[in-house]
Amino acid sequence: MKQGEIAEVAMVRFDAWSHGGGDEAAQSVRDCVEHGAYEARRDLLSALQAALSTPVDQEDLYVLSERTDRILTEAKSAVREADVLHWPPDEHAATMSGYLLDGVRNLLAGFRLLLKDPERAGREADDASEAVRHVERAYREAMAGLQDADDLRGVLAAQEIYRRYHRIAEAVVSVADRLWYAVLRGA
Repeated sequence: MKQGEIAEVAMVRFDAWSHGGGDEAAQSVRDCVEHGAYEARRDLLSALQAALSTPVDQEDLYVLSERTDRILTEAKSAVREADVLHWPPDEHAATMSGYLLDGVRNLLAGFRLLLKDPERAGREADDASEAVRHVERAYREAMAGLQDADDLRGVLAAQEIYRRYHRIAEAVVSVADRLWYAVLRGA
């Protein structure tokens, strides 16, 4: 799935930005999502419209694409919101982005295995969910650390961005759940 490959590239860039990559890294996330991912989704939708049948159920492909797009939209929104709020990613953001990248890589592996080895595709979906469940713990630690901060504006900005990371994790789990559903339907 081309969109899955682009999602991996976008999340590698998001991880680089989360590790302090700055404005250039932020722009590369936006470019990847706005130009690569959206185009790949449109291509998939056009192909689904033209196809009489597909090896994977069309509804499953559509929903996997839609949910993958949500991951990318949330990542792009996190970058844009951080820019507007003048919030530089910190060590908590870097930790969470690593787990998100691992989850997206598991999803891509699952997409690639869906037809060849559905059981392994399901295990990759499980691994994706497990990877991003670590975001919850990192999110709580990040939020707890904000209690000691004196800069109210900085605290509010950090809370908002940390929530974005959490929403990306939820979106990864949503894709993993649908990947499992596609595995079960194909069985």
